[in-house]
Amino acid sequence: MKELHLSQRIHSYMKYALSMVGLGLLAFFGTPLCQAAPKANTLDDLKKLEITCLVPAWLPEGYRLKKVELDHSDHEGGREFIGYSSEYGNGKKGQFTIESARWGIGDRNLDQDERAEETQFKTNRYGTVYIVYFPPGKTGAKKRIVSNWIQDENMRAEMKRDKTKLAVKGRFHGVSGFNMTLAEFEKIVQSLHPIRDEAVARPAK
Repeated sequence: MKELHLSQRIHSYMKYALSMVGLGLLAFFGTPLCQAAPKANTLDDLKKLEITCLVPAWLPEGYRLKKVELDHSDHEGGREFIGYSSEYGNGKKGQFTIESARWGIGDRNLDQDERAEETQFKTNRYGTVYIVYFPPGKTGAKKRIVSNWIQDENMRAEMKRDKTKLAVKGRFHGVSGFNMTLAEFEKIVQSLHPIRDEAVARPAK
């Protein structure tokens, strides 16, 4: 009888010890060991969205997709208005980013350095694109190039119907380039197209 009682005590102690180890690991790592890390978003996730998501058909040599993120913070009337952002880079300092917004866009065409210069170029799909860049000068790689917001077709259609209402499917798209030339930046922007537009080539691998 005493042996059985001792066995039960040992069993209880082992369960307690294991639970303490588990709590210690949970406190150390912050998540249960059985919980998998969140799955990273991909371009395929953008294809599932009802909004227009832009991707480049051309990228400078060495550029690859680095990151895709979905923004679930915009809610109105019990409905979610999702946004997205993406980042491409060459593994060094070169980078091209896209971000989206439905409202509260502000002015992206600004730069903290008063020596920054402005210019513009025309596109068939998005009209005139205004940019500000630094350092000044038309040649050489620029530390940063920032465009004004680009309106997709849904945004233009919804604003044409009623400018006082927030868009549902329409989005503004902000594009930025870092450590690239003006020519490279313009060529990327000229190649931007909706991800579901199969008539245009996919981004360079």
